[in-house]
Amino acid sequence: MAITMSLLVMLGGVAIFMYGMKLMSQGIEQSAGAGVRGLFKKIDKSRGLNYGVGIGATALLQSSSTASIMTVGLASAGIVTLKQGAGMILGAKVGTTLTAFIFALSGVSSGSFSISAVFAALAFAGVIIMYVTNNDSLNKIALLLLGFGMLFVGLEVMEGAIGGKDSILSMELSKVFQYGIMHNPILLVLLGIAFTSIIQSSTAATGVFLTLLATGVIQSLDQSFFLVMGANIGTCSDGIMASLSTNANGKRIAFFHVLTSTIGAVAFTGILMLLRSPITNLFEAIFPENPQFSLATFNLAYNTIYTLALLFFLDPLVSFATKVIKDKKQKNEDVFFIDDRLLATPTVAIEQALNEVFNMAMMAKENLNIAFRSLMEEDVSRGKRIADREYQIDHITRSLASFFIKISGTPISAKDIKLVGGLHHVINDIERLGDYAVLLMKETTDMKQRDVHFLDKTKAELEGIFGGISQIFQLSLESFETRETDNLEMIADIHQTIITLVAKTKDVHITRLSSNLYSVEVSKSLYSVLFSLQRVADHIVNIGFSIRSDTGSKVEAFKSMAEHNER
Repeated sequence: MAITMSLLVMLGGVAIFMYGMKLMSQGIEQSAGAGVRGLFKKIDKSRGLNYGVGIGATALLQSSSTASIMTVGLASAGIVTLKQGAGMILGAKVGTTLTAFIFALSGVSSGSFSISAVFAALAFAGVIIMYVTNNDSLNKIALLLLGFGMLFVGLEVMEGAIGGKDSILSMELSKVFQYGIMHNPILLVLLGIAFTSIIQSSTAATGVFLTLLATGVIQSLDQSFFLVMGANIGTCSDGIMASLSTNANGKRIAFFHVLTSTIGAVAFTGILMLLRSPITNLFEAIFPENPQFSLATFNLAYNTIYTLALLFFLDPLVSFATKVIKDKKQKNEDVFFIDDRLLATPTVAIEQALNEVFNMAMMAKENLNIAFRSLMEEDVSRGKRIADREYQIDHITRSLASFFIKISGTPISAKDIKLVGGLHHVINDIERLGDYAVLLMKETTDMKQRDVHFLDKTKAELEGIFGGISQIFQLSLESFETRETDNLEMIADIHQTIITLVAKTKDVHITRLSSNLYSVEVSKSLYSVLFSLQRVADHIVNIGFSIRSDTGSKVEAFKSMAEHNER
């Protein structure tokens, strides 16, 4: 009965440990999200730099699974090339090993002093911060401290439940690892794969193995080495699941992850089988009486050696992945930057959503340019091209709206909540721009069918209005992309000029009507075009001013800027 109770307490410790891992990951993601975004912006053609980005991002996130899911999403969205993503995946394998050294400290003590107890007390500090302040930045740190502390609470509970190496539970559990079959390297690797696939975290799996090793449940150091190598393959399961609904590049990254992890495990399993005693003796000599540090060091060395070796063979490995996973034709329903897998790291998801919105705005801008040129040249042949792009804009609008709702359900800061709320208005403005491009094209077709034409003077006036629209579109996109307010006053001035030009064009048209230069039939088309151009300008202004007003209001934005300058 005592053994059963101790076993239940041990499982409770595992639960606390894993929940602490989740909280710590959330806290790190919220606190270091900007750092992760900065790292991803450093991605380039250098395999060494991308390898470093993978190490850095995973060290910040403390989760190779999250890093691999993000990489699958980024590759699927075309943000990174397959080769860049592959370099990041190899780096992520090294970045996740650093946490094992922190876990290994749980067994370090000197007399009555215990590092594990000190770290566990951080959970209390995190709770106190949460209760005494509503400061967003401090609460992010509090979540990190709470999660970090709970990791060590969980480790202490596990170690306390198991007891020392001479405890009844430790001796009973250790019997499992003393069976002859449990010394079979292949079986141990498979067990590592299975256990990590179930809990979906190689870091958490390594923490459990460290605890079992420190408490004497696992008495042979080499057994833990094989288990950790299996864990490195098991953690690929998250990436595989994430890639199932992605395009070919997303699937290739997941395949590359499995392929390289398997190559590393097979190669080191063979080496360890041949040199089991010398390697085990070496680590035991370096860390006598501290087997957990031996395992943490082996995990780091193993992942570093095999990933650096495979980095030199990156091109053939990427080429092989490309041959195995074939391309599929992209559909108009596809989005370019957003992917649900990015939601695991909300700050990166928001960054990619901004890229998707910007790309959508560029598509609407292109449609408007084509529609206006068609109107001026009386060319109706581009209608299908505009309709196809408008279909895609509508699909991206729906996808973004859904994505924003999902982002809002993740742990993000108050500032990001406000940003996401404003983006809902921005995508509606962009979608309306696409609609007006379609209306201009329809007007062109209608005029062609009715054999109605604008005078060259009228076309020149419309060109002047559209020239102003092009200016504020460019300025608004710059403001949206940089989040800087430098262009806003110029946008407001040009917008007012456009309103004046529209009014003058209407007045001049009345004069031309009275002079019989136009028939009444032309009025319907001209007023329709002028209304569309006016509304286009209004929506573009909303996009530019959205960086200081959720609804794109000029009044709200200028008021916000004035208040900011007074501080």
